[in-house]
Amino acid sequence: MTMEKRMWVRSGIVEELDEKQARLVRLVQEKILFYYRRLYGTQPRYLYPLSLSRLMKLCNRNSQAITNALRLLANTVPVGSDSRPPIFYDRKAAQRNKSHRPYRIFLRKKSD
Repeated sequence: MTMEKRMWVRSGIVEELDEKQARLVRLVQEKILFYYRRLYGTQPRYLYPLSLSRLMKLCNRNSQAITNALRLLANTVPVGSDSRPPIFYDRKAAQRNKSHRPYRIFLRKKSD
């Protein structure tokens, strides 16, 4: 059983993921790719960037698990890879309630 290793971009620390963590990270990455390749822009409800709540529904997992996997995907790369993480997110304040800061999840463009 091989452990997947990922390196944090800013610190260079290498972290080993167990099988359960690696499966969750792969699931979240697959669902993000699925959303942007198949669903984004096809219907009025898919005209917006992917949110954490929509990603939770796609993956059928709770917010803590999805948030941890999202942070791993956005801030780490596989060991030996010199590329940037393919996913990033931001937390912009909502217009009506400034204390509400929902996640907006994006795919990084190849030239970025």
